[in-house]
Amino acid sequence: MKIEGKNLKQNPKVNAVGKAILVMETISKAQRSLSIKEISAALGMPKSTLHHLVSTLTEFGFLAQDPDTRKYNIGLHLVEIGQAYLEQLDLRSIAHPFLERLAQAVGETVHLLILDQYDVVYIDKVENLSQPTSLRCSSYIGRRIDAYATAAGKILLSYLPETTIQDYLAHQTLTPKTDYTITDPLELGKQFQQVKADGFALDRQENEVGLQCVGAPIFNRDAQCIAALSISGPAGRLTKERIEAVLIPKAKEVAEQISRALGYCLR
Repeated sequence: MKIEGKNLKQNPKVNAVGKAILVMETISKAQRSLSIKEISAALGMPKSTLHHLVSTLTEFGFLAQDPDTRKYNIGLHLVEIGQAYLEQLDLRSIAHPFLERLAQAVGETVHLLILDQYDVVYIDKVENLSQPTSLRCSSYIGRRIDAYATAAGKILLSYLPETTIQDYLAHQTLTPKTDYTITDPLELGKQFQQVKADGFALDRQENEVGLQCVGAPIFNRDAQCIAALSISGPAGRLTKERIEAVLIPKAKEVAEQISRALGYCLR
């Protein structure tokens, strides 16, 4: 049951996280800054409890206090989280038609992936079902795998801040997925540099034997690499010649088109 306003008095089991959420919801719905007294009246929450909650929420940027009125409003960090969520929704809906055309053009399976911590997560997948030769990948939307052994993962890792990359290479356990997985941090670091310079990445059976992938970066309007697309197919069909002549150019072309659709302007 959703808890609102004075109902909080009859729900003593609501924990600190729940109370914090209710405070933010109350301010958001008011569409104006609120004082501690006003929030207390709306929620039936003791002022002593509220003082601690709003202090913590303000410290982490979820609320912002007006220095003159001492009232509270929604903070920038909460806005940023909401914006990130909306961008993710926009990303998939905007990218999907491009992915469909790419899958049809190359006759292979195409994925859209994002980075979460140091894993890649599949958020879209398009198979060219009209082609009996299209690889039926074991991937699925929502699947999470280690980033370092995938083309899309190498893309997303390579665009992290340099200090983050160095920390990752120093502490990440590079467990071999196949005999082709790169497990040397120095070699992987060199690949990251090359990936960023070239604008694409390859997975040469590094995550799954018999499967090769080509990845390219997708940027948002702030020039941040927020996702990557990948073309996946059997190693026997994704030859070196075809990868270089067809798949790399197509992956980069479509990734650039998606980036432009998201508001990215090439420098």
